[in-house]
Amino acid sequence: MKKIIYSGIVSFVIGLLLASCTDKNDYEISTTPVLNDQSVVTGSSDVTATTATLHGTVTGLDKMASSSYVMGFFYGSTQENLSESVTATIENGSFSSTLTELDNNSTLYYQAFVCLQGKVYYKGQVKSLITTDAKVTTKPAATVDYASAVLGGTLTGYPSDVTCGIVISTSADVEAVRSGVIVKSETLSDDFAFVRAGLLPNTQYYYAAYLNLGNGVVYGEVQNFTTAAYNFDLDNDLVDLGLSVKWARFNVGAKKESDLGGLFGFGDLTGCSTSINPADYASTDTYRTASDLAFQAFQGRATLPSAADFEELFSLCKKEWTQQDGVNGYKLTGPNGNSIFLPAAGSRIGSDVTGEGAEGYYLTGTVNPTNSQFAISYQFNTAINTKTTTAVYQAMAVRAVSTAKNVPFDISLLYGKWYLDNCPSGAQHVFSGPFTQWGETDTWATVSNEQPNIEQQIHWEMGTTNGWIGYTYGVDYGYMEFLEDGTVNVHRLADDGTATDETGKYTVDEVNKVIDININVLCANTWVAVKSGKLNILSLTEDGLQIAIRNNDGYAYSLNYYSQRKADADAKFTLLPVDNSKVLVGDFEGKGNLRIEIFNAYGSTNADPGIVPTDLMFSSKMEVTFTLSGITFKDGAAGTYNGGLEFASGDWGVQYWAAADSPTPFDTKIEGNGTYTVYMDTNGATSNGATVFCIDIMQNIWNDIADTSTVGVTIDSIKLY
Repeated sequence: MKKIIYSGIVSFVIGLLLASCTDKNDYEISTTPVLNDQSVVTGSSDVTATTATLHGTVTGLDKMASSSYVMGFFYGSTQENLSESVTATIENGSFSSTLTELDNNSTLYYQAFVCLQGKVYYKGQVKSLITTDAKVTTKPAATVDYASAVLGGTLTGYPSDVTCGIVISTSADVEAVRSGVIVKSETLSDDFAFVRAGLLPNTQYYYAAYLNLGNGVVYGEVQNFTTAAYNFDLDNDLVDLGLSVKWARFNVGAKKESDLGGLFGFGDLTGCSTSINPADYASTDTYRTASDLAFQAFQGRATLPSAADFEELFSLCKKEWTQQDGVNGYKLTGPNGNSIFLPAAGSRIGSDVTGEGAEGYYLTGTVNPTNSQFAISYQFNTAINTKTTTAVYQAMAVRAVSTAKNVPFDISLLYGKWYLDNCPSGAQHVFSGPFTQWGETDTWATVSNEQPNIEQQIHWEMGTTNGWIGYTYGVDYGYMEFLEDGTVNVHRLADDGTATDETGKYTVDEVNKVIDININVLCANTWVAVKSGKLNILSLTEDGLQIAIRNNDGYAYSLNYYSQRKADADAKFTLLPVDNSKVLVGDFEGKGNLRIEIFNAYGSTNADPGIVPTDLMFSSKMEVTFTLSGITFKDGAAGTYNGGLEFASGDWGVQYWAAADSPTPFDTKIEGNGTYTVYMDTNGATSNGATVFCIDIMQNIWNDIADTSTVGVTIDSIKLY
């Protein structure tokens, strides 16, 4: 059979391809066009007084035979009459033709075209040029740092009614540079230069000087430079405003708070895209992805904000339209008194910047869910501040956010004995169980420092009930002891109590937080593949240690250990088990206060308590550590609230009522999300259980929370002394 395939372009049948098959003819028609309206692009031109070289590009001809198409340029002396044509040959998608014997200072209009099978034409836009003996030379970049460079050029033989400047891109392709962002010089002179700010750190840029003659542009040669790296400082480059995230002190591409920084389209990682074709930008959320500009610019330590982050910023902070270093913008002061400044940087479409000094458009990482050609952004000026939607090609300022911190690594904390947090006593010492599931790319940075991990957003606290990984809850598996001389001793206990001892060596890369150990770490009976060699240390404190073991399937599991120091400290008190799924939170008395109810004989937890009430046997002191999450305050909410215990023993012989004796018994100040500790002293009396056991947070906090349905609470520990 001979199989004949017809490739149809719009309503035309373009090609006939023959391929041997079996012994009869089958006919198939494809109606997918080979080219479209964006396939052919009229490029720039290079001119002298008497010649002009025209440039164009085409995409989509890779699989077509060269005999099936012709390309070139239509040209003429008026835009409406391109009566002449010249052909060209293609090389790597680009083609060019040179016209000679032209008159000096003459204007010519031209248009790139591709003709398929002599029937179907695809054309680029019409552009113009002017022949001239003016010359442009691009100057080498000077004073290059991580966010700016001095760029310019030299001009000869130019008239007085022209403009000059530079075009800039991150692509080395000449046509890409010439279609990059146009930065006009404020002065016209034989030798011009200016500071180009808003650049990204550690990025190679390509640029060329230009002379715009009105009907045509003359370009200098393409040069390049690379900006310096910038070490984003988690301690000094992020500002804690008392909100759910920290905000960067300055915009991406800026060096200080009042700098405007760069302007970036949605998913544009360069700041140099001038396309207005939505297909050239991201069409899905960029937050915490490889297209997250803030993540790429700031070494993975920050991300783009969400629209909710901006709404929280403008609703919970005091707003003041002001000037800083002569730049207009908003000063935003958070509930804790710290502040940031957002300059009114305007926005850019193509190379045209508008609104600079009058309004701010700031990028988020969220696409418009109903139309992917638009993205969610945040707009402000003197009159409004609001979430809005903008075309993905509208370039905007970027202010990063982060929850990251800079936890120091102290290797001396490693020295000593470590036990799996498997807790034969029935209560965990530090972690929720002996194992936690992570991605194999998780490190100290993503776990201890809480930096975002865009590759693997995996975190599962496996708890104590997932013995399938290779352990039995409540079994003592021995200990692992690290000595300062690089020796490690592992005392292993099998499920039946059989003991073995093994000695090995280890070293620690303190910069990357990696331990290199030549024997298997203490790991119960887990089947996870990689138990020795170079292993990531995920966290290390006086009390807890997490070492990741990889399974070579994209996952890693941290071995969660507690220290001998922690064991000794915990031996001084009883750690009471708590079922957080049964702990209630709400305004149960209708007073506007937030109550965390662990057990109340007069409430719903009487039937289903978070603890066994009769277990509350102590004769000195009780400490409760808890974590609040999901709290966002309404505009104007107070920043600090009193928190304390409400407790009565089973026989009412021990009572502690923080609310009744306010303000003295309140031993903690609540400032929203975070971990807090409250306590009570029995003054020598002995508690024989509980009738009421709650934590109250006062001063109308419940009514000050924007959405009480999102409030979460975890009881981290109950310690009885």
